[in-house]
Amino acid sequence: MTTLSRASIEKAFKSDEKILAAATKISQELTNGDYHFEALADELGFAMTSADLNQRIAGTKFLSAVLNALPKDYLNAKELKYMTTYYVNGLRDHHGVISALIDGLHALVSMQSLPAENVPELLRAFFQYTNSQSQTRTDRTKLFNIFQYLIQHFPTELTEMSDFLSGLVESIDGERDPRNLDIIFSFMPQFMADFPLQHLAEELFEIFACYFPVDFNPSKQDPEAVTRDVLSEKLSNCLVANEQFAAWTVALALEKLDSELLVAKLDSIELLRKAALRFAPTALEPHFTEIWQALKMETFPGSDNAEVQRAALKALAELLKAAAKESTISHNYQAAILGVVLPHLSDVHQRLYEPAAKIALMCVSGDAAYAGDKILHTILLKLQESKQQLPQDEQRLQFYRLITEVYRMADMRQALQQLDRAIALPLQDDVIAVLRICESESLEGSEQQLELPTAAVKVLSECAPVLSEPQRALIYKALVHIISHPRIDLEFKTLTVSLGALQPVELQSNVLDVCLSSFAVYSQFIKRKVYANLLPLLPLIAFTQRILDLILKQLFTPTTVEPSRRLALEAFIALLQQQDQRFIVELQQECNLIDKLIKLAQNDTEMPMENLELVAASLSRLMQQLPVSEQSAIVSEYLPELQLELASHLFVAKGLLGFLHKDISLDDHFERLLNDLTELTLTSKDPKLRTIANHLLCSMVNKMEHTPANQSHLKRTLSRLMAEVKKGDACAVEVLGWIAKGLVIAGFAEASDIVGDLGDLLKHPTLCHAAALAFDVIAVENPELDLPVVKFLYKQKLFQTILSKLDAKLLSICLHHMNALIYVLKATPHSVLKLNIEKIGPLLFKVLESHNSVKTLCIALGICENFIKHQDAYFQAHLTHFIPSCLELSIKKQDQNMVSVVLTAAYVDFKNILSLQPVRIAALQLLYDITKYPTFVLLPHKVDVTLALAPTLDDPKRLVRNMAVQARNAWFLVGEPGGD
Repeated sequence: MTTLSRASIEKAFKSDEKILAAATKISQELTNGDYHFEALADELGFAMTSADLNQRIAGTKFLSAVLNALPKDYLNAKELKYMTTYYVNGLRDHHGVISALIDGLHALVSMQSLPAENVPELLRAFFQYTNSQSQTRTDRTKLFNIFQYLIQHFPTELTEMSDFLSGLVESIDGERDPRNLDIIFSFMPQFMADFPLQHLAEELFEIFACYFPVDFNPSKQDPEAVTRDVLSEKLSNCLVANEQFAAWTVALALEKLDSELLVAKLDSIELLRKAALRFAPTALEPHFTEIWQALKMETFPGSDNAEVQRAALKALAELLKAAAKESTISHNYQAAILGVVLPHLSDVHQRLYEPAAKIALMCVSGDAAYAGDKILHTILLKLQESKQQLPQDEQRLQFYRLITEVYRMADMRQALQQLDRAIALPLQDDVIAVLRICESESLEGSEQQLELPTAAVKVLSECAPVLSEPQRALIYKALVHIISHPRIDLEFKTLTVSLGALQPVELQSNVLDVCLSSFAVYSQFIKRKVYANLLPLLPLIAFTQRILDLILKQLFTPTTVEPSRRLALEAFIALLQQQDQRFIVELQQECNLIDKLIKLAQNDTEMPMENLELVAASLSRLMQQLPVSEQSAIVSEYLPELQLELASHLFVAKGLLGFLHKDISLDDHFERLLNDLTELTLTSKDPKLRTIANHLLCSMVNKMEHTPANQSHLKRTLSRLMAEVKKGDACAVEVLGWIAKGLVIAGFAEASDIVGDLGDLLKHPTLCHAAALAFDVIAVENPELDLPVVKFLYKQKLFQTILSKLDAKLLSICLHHMNALIYVLKATPHSVLKLNIEKIGPLLFKVLESHNSVKTLCIALGICENFIKHQDAYFQAHLTHFIPSCLELSIKKQDQNMVSVVLTAAYVDFKNILSLQPVRIAALQLLYDITKYPTFVLLPHKVDVTLALAPTLDDPKRLVRNMAVQARNAWFLVGEPGGD
């Protein structure tokens, strides 16, 4: 324990750091009960009453530091009253003591036992003897935090304090520091909403109005700087905090809305939007005309800035939505706005049609029934005038899109049933008449012919709840004709779902039953339409069993012929993808679908490969949804019978094992699966079957249990593969790549040996291409693979493994080494590459200079672009080396030498090889990004680059020319005024 004495205290007065250290220690001793607070006060008395100003300042700092370090519940009410009185009296002292006093008051007001009656006394003394704006920024921050705390915890006492508001106004008036403004703008909205402002309301509003709109740029060096947008958001909350502000807020917003500054316009519009949210409609009604005129300027025909136009429409929508609470006010608003825009809805070719339609929809979002009736009536009158132009009327198409939105918004506002049926029914008749055009057998079904019927389907989907019975009957008839039409392919599933939910009996008898009764005689084109448009009805209980019966009958009936079975399989997969786990599990339990699918694949020896792929996908989806116990039982039952050399059995294995849960052990089957799959991938001539076998091998080794038996089986398989490699078998190299991928991701030790062997093969005269591609297999992301066992930072480990093997010869390695490493670099996180840029940088430059494949060049350019965008210092230092490579690639046409080299490689993407357009675009993009570097770095290259880029402006490919223009323009502006 420190001996509390005048000497020890005076020793601490030598510096602020010593005061803080001693105060912290004493506060701990007080908390531990080593002595009482009175003892500290007695020992400090010499300093607090000293005639020496510096000693009084030091003593007050010391005491305030102790108070700040004490727990909030340490001092009792009596002690707090005493201390508060002392600090209040101290406010009359020299201004040099005030900072230390504020520090102590900051601690006192937050103490739990602070007597409420001391709060007014404290504030009155502060307002009387000090000036907030004469204090330092740090002290003002403490003062505003004091005000915030007292407002939140002592509202009653402050309300009864007659001079509190005037004192607060004087304290915050003139504040300029953004961090302090952030504090003020945070607590003042709630205070102004709850506190009676009386005659000071306008003065308080003006204090905040002077900051609007916020215009400052935060320091880039300050990581915790307050942003302009944050301050603007909080300031607008202050300006709408009290309904007394309504008239002043509107006037302020409209004044600043005339500004040419974009930020002022956006802030003003946002302020109007918040005013609509916070002020009662009656408070804004007297100012509506001025508000509407101002917003109309930005929306009709509209501002040149799309952001301003969107914000203005949003504010108008909020204004109308708020007014909907008062029907009289709402109708007045709507009449004023619709009176302006409705005349322009009669001709879609008018320039004002689009902005008029947007504003009209904002009206619907506010008062859906009133505005909807007006808009629909206007459209109805125009449609009746142009009835003779029914089939190909472009105006009708635009009208239908607008009608769709009106119905949709009315439904969202629960006002669909409130629309005037005298208007809605004739309009719906017009839409149905357009839909019935599809009943014509002479209709060719072109995209242009179906544009209007498609729009009609969207309208009817939205207005389904208000369709009359005769109208629904006509729709059902039209839908049956659309489905059975031999040429029309018009999707209407949203309409069937809407009608099915509302009128299940009608839809079933008039559409579903008709389609099912004739399904057997339908063409494949029509059957596909039946599945597409009726399958979405499956979740509706009235249709579930009927649709299931249709699909399962077509799927599992032996007499079903192709391509009907394929259509059923596609529909079945769509069904599984749409439904949740519970439905799929129940379906499997009731119908035993997995068994039926397996038998279907195995019994039909002539089933096409496409169907087998669909069966595998169905099995996979079913297996993923089943509990682990059921998955395990299914695998145990069916896996031993599979003969993987048969295509149908291999696809079944893909379905069962492809996404099998990782907790299910395959140890009993592991050896056989390894042997059979390895044999298949080495001997099969079908690339599709080899791919499936490789995927299964990769997934199996990733999920395998690391037991001695499994390790032994894997070791024998790897030995066999290496024996085949020695014979020159490229397929064995590919298999090694897939096995290595599963092991690398899982973090198994065996992966390092395989990666090493593949690295050695990069020097092989005939297998070097296959070895390079094996690294691509290892590194690339593959969503078709289920690899659930993922080692933390496995990508980084793979990179380090490859780099360690090639580190000593990075610049002397051959083309295939470069390809392999580039594939690995593509999958490596940027942060890891950045740490090793000194090592991989020369390799990247060498790749860009070499006659390499399009794929490798694009990867290398992509990696470089990521560094360039971050203005990497390494690339800045090597621009002299890097820019010429990019220029050469930007004008590079087809290189016959490169093509001849890469065409000898196995498994090459020929489409990428035959065109260097992606390379030229990527190189030009890099040259454009380089211009973001500092001007002094770029100026030495400016002339050479602009001259070298001239030929790219005549490139035969449009996308290349576009990128060339951007890059060359950017280089022209380097060093020019405003060019940065």
